[in-house]
Amino acid sequence: MDSPPVILQVEGIFLTFGGVMALNGVSLAVRHGEIFSIIGPNGAGKTSLLNCINGLYRPQRGRILFNGQDITRLPAHRRARMGIARTFQKTELFKNMTVLDNVRLGRHIHMKTNLLDALIYWGRAEWEELAHRAFIEEEILDLLEIGHLRHRVVGMLPYGLQKRVDLARALALEPRLLLLDEPMAGLNLEEVEDMARFILEINENPRWGVTCVLVEHDMGVVMDLSHRVAVLNFGNKIAEGPPEEIQNNPVVIQAYLGEEAAYATRR
Repeated sequence: MDSPPVILQVEGIFLTFGGVMALNGVSLAVRHGEIFSIIGPNGAGKTSLLNCINGLYRPQRGRILFNGQDITRLPAHRRARMGIARTFQKTELFKNMTVLDNVRLGRHIHMKTNLLDALIYWGRAEWEELAHRAFIEEEILDLLEIGHLRHRVVGMLPYGLQKRVDLARALALEPRLLLLDEPMAGLNLEEVEDMARFILEINENPRWGVTCVLVEHDMGVVMDLSHRVAVLNFGNKIAEGPPEEIQNNPVVIQAYLGEEAAYATRR
């Protein structure tokens, strides 16, 4: 059986900050419909790589292809319009706004009405707003089980629910590629299980079918959810393959645990 086509191609990315090499010639290919995880110790370059993919950083060398198109020099908002969405390790939400209003911001790329339509609200602008709101409430908030919180101010919600709002806003773009930066960070066990369930749903359900690139420290989650895993260490890719292969790779074990611990594990 043929492998699915590649949706994201990262080719020889170099990223430096002053004299610090954040990414050293990193390459990887993500296929349509998979959950591709990127792991590594703190400071390995994982978030820097996501920032290059969605346009927050621009690498000094190398290129990034999305569905075969070179996006290396495109700004972040152009990549969003192409179907690349992003969540953040620390939720970047508008804390004084409601859940619904935060998620509505993710629909901005789908707005068709112009300034004149907006000034004359009753008519096309009204119909469009009602349609977008219905999509958010029926498709996204219900999926993430936060519909009952739509009118709650985000800053008053527990952190685990704020992470769901962050995911909801990313889904509002209806992405083809979703970059997830440590979605489990700061969550308790029950919240981690819920988040893992949501990620599987948006990846496997044909209604969404979103390809996911996941950066995560919870190895149990990574091994359970991922189709393939890449490992970074000090800006270098040191391994890539199926979860079971990565889990038993001595180079990966050494990077995480140190040489003595890796030797003890092999014994």
